[in-house]
Amino acid sequence: MIRFLFLFVFSLVSSGITAQGFLHTSGKYIYNGAGEEVILRGIGTGNWLLMEGYMMKSAEVAGTHTGFRNKLTQTIGAELTEEFYETWLDNHFTRADVDSMKAWGFNSVRVAMHYKWFTLPIEDEPVAGQDTWFEEGFVRIDSLLDWCGDNQMYLILDLHGAPGGQGKDANISDYDPAKPSLWESAENRRKTVALWARLAERYAQEPWIGGYDLINEPNWELPGGTLLRQLYGEITNAIRAVDQNHMIIIEGNWFANDYTGLTPPWDNNMVYSFHKYWTYNTQNDISWIINLRNTWNVPTWLGESGENSNSWFTGLIALCEQNRIGWSWWPVKKAGINNVLQVPESQNYNNLISYWRFGTPVLTAEQAFEAVMEWADNHRIENCMVKRDVIDAMIRQPYTNETLPFRVYKPGEPVHAVNYDLGRSSFAYKDADSANYHLNTGSYTNWNQGWVYRNDGVDIDECSDLFAGGNGFNIRWTETGEWLQYTLDADSAAAYRLTIRSASNSAQTGIIRFTINGTDLISPLTLPNTGSINTWTSNVVNDVIIPEGTHKIRLYFERGGSNINLFIFDNPVPVSAVPFKYIYAETTESGQEIIITLNKEITEMSAVPDDFTLKISDQQTGISSVTVVPGQPARLVLVPETPVEYGQQVKISYTGSGIMNGIQPLEHFSDMNVKNNLPRRYLLPARIEAEDFYFNNGFQLENCTDAGGGYNVGFANNGDYLDYLIKVPEAGEYQMLFRIASQYSNGIISIRASSGGSFQTYGSMNVSATGGWQNWENQNVSVNLPAGNLRLRLYSFAGEYNINWFNIAKPAGTGEIDMKNRLIVYPNPGNGIFKIDLADFAMNEVLLQVTDMAGQEVYHSALEGGLQRMDLDLSHLPSGMYIIRMLSTTKTGTARVVLMNDRI
Repeated sequence: MIRFLFLFVFSLVSSGITAQGFLHTSGKYIYNGAGEEVILRGIGTGNWLLMEGYMMKSAEVAGTHTGFRNKLTQTIGAELTEEFYETWLDNHFTRADVDSMKAWGFNSVRVAMHYKWFTLPIEDEPVAGQDTWFEEGFVRIDSLLDWCGDNQMYLILDLHGAPGGQGKDANISDYDPAKPSLWESAENRRKTVALWARLAERYAQEPWIGGYDLINEPNWELPGGTLLRQLYGEITNAIRAVDQNHMIIIEGNWFANDYTGLTPPWDNNMVYSFHKYWTYNTQNDISWIINLRNTWNVPTWLGESGENSNSWFTGLIALCEQNRIGWSWWPVKKAGINNVLQVPESQNYNNLISYWRFGTPVLTAEQAFEAVMEWADNHRIENCMVKRDVIDAMIRQPYTNETLPFRVYKPGEPVHAVNYDLGRSSFAYKDADSANYHLNTGSYTNWNQGWVYRNDGVDIDECSDLFAGGNGFNIRWTETGEWLQYTLDADSAAAYRLTIRSASNSAQTGIIRFTINGTDLISPLTLPNTGSINTWTSNVVNDVIIPEGTHKIRLYFERGGSNINLFIFDNPVPVSAVPFKYIYAETTESGQEIIITLNKEITEMSAVPDDFTLKISDQQTGISSVTVVPGQPARLVLVPETPVEYGQQVKISYTGSGIMNGIQPLEHFSDMNVKNNLPRRYLLPARIEAEDFYFNNGFQLENCTDAGGGYNVGFANNGDYLDYLIKVPEAGEYQMLFRIASQYSNGIISIRASSGGSFQTYGSMNVSATGGWQNWENQNVSVNLPAGNLRLRLYSFAGEYNINWFNIAKPAGTGEIDMKNRLIVYPNPGNGIFKIDLADFAMNEVLLQVTDMAGQEVYHSALEGGLQRMDLDLSHLPSGMYIIRMLSTTKTGTARVVLMNDRI
């Protein structure tokens, strides 16, 4: 693994801050001495001056700062332990770290301090009630302040470990249950006040001190916040006795988020700080701190956050800055992928942790000392990997959707699958899991399942492929609908051989396609089962045309299941040497048009609709027109006489001679699959999971404890709404049965729908209290719906309530579809081709509909009368249970069938 120091100046948001006097508050915001508003963009120093077990990898055996030191002393002795700590302090955070942070675009540093670097614990003081001071600790802060000042960056002093420990989360505060905590000892509180008085006296005239963060994350039962308010007041008085210049930063109880007893502010230069981890990044999620700011006319600052994915970082920073709130991330470096600096692993140090935990491998004191010294050396910035993707996610991406190349590739070079472009989710890549919201959802999401190389939602693993040009990593755990974008620069136009390295041990392997600047490069390619995720093979597509210039190449997973190492465009030939041919076809989302992509531009066209044959669900359908897409001469648009609907299988053929590229006619093609892009539409009757919305405005997901589990939607505010696409087979009265949970009876759901124009209201339901947010009951309302395709809207006229699912069906006894198995369908189960006996329907025109068990239509076709039997091809569908319906003017019939499709 190459380790390098990457200094990258982001011009968008990293304009230098000149020495303009002390930071101070004015109303709800923070300003410098020149009256310019300042948004603090910083990082915390992490375990430099306070070791936390999870960053030291010792949480199971020595989770606290003091616990680690004691364990190390027992292993290597006091003298070698002192030598280690001297090296640790020298290596972990240096001038080079601050210089780099400035170059990357940060403007502040939050230093997490342990009191033990400045004074003795109360139980070790030679004279009770007096304080012994360690100059070395203050000198460390002096040096850090010099580095910050030289870079015009603000330094926030954060008392991360207060005397006695400020919380029962001991790994954070170094609390020892055998000794009195900060809150159980007046002497610990006196020492805390004295420490802040000494710090304030020393730095009172230093303009690059940004402020004093008095106590990090208190987490203790403090009724009414009285004792916390009292201590904060005593610290404030001690600071103001010697320092009138600097901001005082207050954190609420329970990890900085409970301000009980801490209002109103008691100082005119005060900031309320909150911390935020593992929750949704919506305006609603920070509304409480905005309300605190607005109520008391005092600035707020996100003093600590992080430990998540790049997508989450970008979302939260954008949210904060839109609300004029500064932020500080945590921590600057550790082993792992989600910090700006990744500390390399040390096998020797890992062996030491294993020895402490399990007694094996046995290490001598000398070997243990070498292990921790290597660990300390690994923390030097020049030995760390600079995480460009993390920096970009924090500094550039919150302000733009523009993507940047991770690397610009040339034809002939292996394009590493893991080197997709830098940028936001849905702009540089799309992945099924992009962040961890476990405090909202109740379950942890590991966004990058391989936990290597990059911090986006893309799943990356170490790669065993020996193919020349690999970089040691590959994309793994791919899912349908995911995609990745790359930047390719071609000096001239040519047709290339495309080679893709893939591996899979899945029965359902991947289907991929490539686009260039939004236009398809190849037809969908089904990748093989290689028998193992470590058995790699080459998949070759010839005659792939790359125009001259710089291009955005996207790799789409039409179906997941295969791993990708790299791909390469090589063996160029002139574009004129390859045939003019079909590449890909897809419907528009409306189903009213079909777009066909060709490999070359159309220079002349005299095609007519009869040159094409269009089949929708095996029924030939007429074509109204064939034209070239304006501005896209390599694409055709066909307008079918009957629009395509959700779930229908579509095939296209061409036998004409009027479409030309120069002197080359378009090659004929037959029964090519057209991708159906229509969004999922529920055919009534149907039960719809609330989280399966077409569009969501304001609702949030959370884990559901109702029968069946899954998710529910909740946190409904006035004006929030959820949209679903439904198909109503006939107009009339329908019963909507909601699975509801609510603490209150003030919620109102307005039932609205649109067939393409404005929304009409068809009813409303007053939500009744169920006794709790996860106490579930059925509540219903009747609505009269028009027939046809509708966009159903559940509009929150008044909140709040939770919805697990809802069911829409005709009231009992009003002609619901008879679910008795009156159709004769065989073989059942079947592998895709089902035979249906139509004797009962032979004299009627029949509508054939197939839905999945959620009521989603996956196939339909109109059949002429006179048929005695038919073959129904469902081989394009995944395995599962489906409902086949036959509907005529006089009869209805249904059958449940089981599809066991070994081809998908």
